[in-house]
Amino acid sequence: MTGRRTSDDLKEVIRDFRRDQVIDVARRLFGERGTTDVSMDEIASEAGVARSTVYVYFANRGELLRACLQGMYSQLLEAIATTWEQEEEPGRRLERLIEEMLAVVDDSPAFFRLALVTQGTPANDGEVVGAELALIGLDIARLLHDLVVEGVARGVFRMLDPDVAISLIGQQIYGAMAVRAGEPMPRPRDEAAADTAQFILHGLAA
Repeated sequence: MTGRRTSDDLKEVIRDFRRDQVIDVARRLFGERGTTDVSMDEIASEAGVARSTVYVYFANRGELLRACLQGMYSQLLEAIATTWEQEEEPGRRLERLIEEMLAVVDDSPAFFRLALVTQGTPANDGEVVGAELALIGLDIARLLHDLVVEGVARGVFRMLDPDVAISLIGQQIYGAMAVRAGEPMPRPRDEAAADTAQFILHGLAA
């Protein structure tokens, strides 16, 4: 029994590795080409797997694009998990969130730029990217809502409508990410995050 479980676990690790490998290659190729019009055949070849293997994981390019974005978001959540749970000061949690969001951009700036451009297009890929970014945005908005409510309750932030605050915070973070994605030599991430956080916190301060 133990040997079978070990074998099954190994197979699952290999499957997960291949899936992640396909996603990483796809994200790189989409970014390098500046378009989502990259064939599944080419992605399979670059990833070193059979074309049929790609289709085991992703029925079409839209699913693969969605997985690219989901992978970036999962990376963000994993990065902030410890700080978000252990750091008591709302301002510090906000700065940490911004820093890790900028880190996601730094990992795949070309793909991030492509996603921003593609989400507004009428093509099917644009709809897929736009829908996934909207879902991610809603999740981040929930994190920010809890942070604002807590900050107000503690007297750290002034009394304000959480929805209005979330909109303003989101605009600043989105702008910082978009600017960073286009910078050929972005400045140190911790400095950029600190400046953005301080600008936001100045407007929230009690």
